[in-house]
Amino acid sequence: MNFQRKNKWVYENIVSGIDEEILLISKDYKIVWANQKSIDIYGSNIIDKHCYYVTHGIDFPCQGPFDLCPIYDVLATGKSSSTTHAHASIHDSGSQHHVLINVYPIRNGNDEIVRFVHIAKDVTESVVHRQIEEKMWQEIIQVIDRIYAELVDNQMKIEKSTAELEERTAELERSSLELRKTQEHLIRTEKLAAIGQLAAGVAHEIRNQLTPVLTEAQRLLVKIENGKELSPQFVMERAQTIEEATRTANKITMALLDYARESRPEFNRYNLRDSIEGVMALYQSDCKQANIQAILEDVEVEEILADKRQIEQVLINMINNAYEAILEKGKGGSIAISVKREEPYIVISIRDTGIGIPKEDQGKIFDPFFTTKSPRGVGLGLSVSYGIVERHGGRIDFDSEFDLGATFRIYLPIKEDIKDAISI
Repeated sequence: MNFQRKNKWVYENIVSGIDEEILLISKDYKIVWANQKSIDIYGSNIIDKHCYYVTHGIDFPCQGPFDLCPIYDVLATGKSSSTTHAHASIHDSGSQHHVLINVYPIRNGNDEIVRFVHIAKDVTESVVHRQIEEKMWQEIIQVIDRIYAELVDNQMKIEKSTAELEERTAELERSSLELRKTQEHLIRTEKLAAIGQLAAGVAHEIRNQLTPVLTEAQRLLVKIENGKELSPQFVMERAQTIEEATRTANKITMALLDYARESRPEFNRYNLRDSIEGVMALYQSDCKQANIQAILEDVEVEEILADKRQIEQVLINMINNAYEAILEKGKGGSIAISVKREEPYIVISIRDTGIGIPKEDQGKIFDPFFTTKSPRGVGLGLSVSYGIVERHGGRIDFDSEFDLGATFRIYLPIKEDIKDAISI
């Protein structure tokens, strides 16, 4: 193709098709050319109008520290300029948008700047998201700093009297009240509400584990200060209590990390039957000792497109819940797993004959730190599982009657290829 035809092809197929605003602006701030995206946004009558009027609805060039005119900056430096403006366009009822603007100089044969290429992209969503995220983390850090300061203060007071320890417990209760008040302030969006609930759960669970540590350490210190001889058995009992509380606190921390990680699924096709059998094998020995049968029933779908590691984590959490529910009932029982195709989902069912879930608890089982298995339970397994399945585009539901068992169903959307899966 000749040079002119090539230029025309470039314009029609590349420049005019770019999904960003592209304007050609003169030195007197007038628009001399606009691509289709700009015309769609501002209208076809923008040619020969001032750019600041078209984009901001004002009668003078942009100015000030927050809306610095990039054209002015290009003229001052001779180089391209980039900035982010808040546009309140007259073309969309005055709604405000955050726009990333890049301006490039066009020079004539004498190296003089004669025009400017203005390229703009709406970044409102990312800017607002970043602002919310920054505010969220600032408030979280403040809460964590307060909790951390209280924990350090607790350690320093271990050597004080029992009366001071009781006073400190009352102080912790007051701090807990302050934390709840802070949570009420944070609960403005659904996401911030969940973070507030999580922070309260962490404070409550960690404090529960610190109380026996403080108590047993105080008992040791009192005997040492009174010059009493410490028997090995007495020291061993105190140390065992402290070790158990510390292990539980560590378990809470690890579960919390799993809950907070929320990694995006990496979709791959794999054999679902083999995966389920592998998870069930982990419980084979424990189930045999507890007189529990683990059965893989009908499997209508052999392969699945999902994140194998994350789905196996969900299965482990679900089977572990079923296993502990049967142990709590204390009569042995069975865990049955099946896979069915129910368009547009693949449904994995886990049915147990355990203690079941009381009606008053059924609305809370997916809440962080809610558990009926204390002191063994942490209360994050179902929350983690719910988040994983939700990020796969699915859901979890269940049926249960107290003392008759429970059936949990994992609904995963049927995806035929990687592109389809990643679009979730």
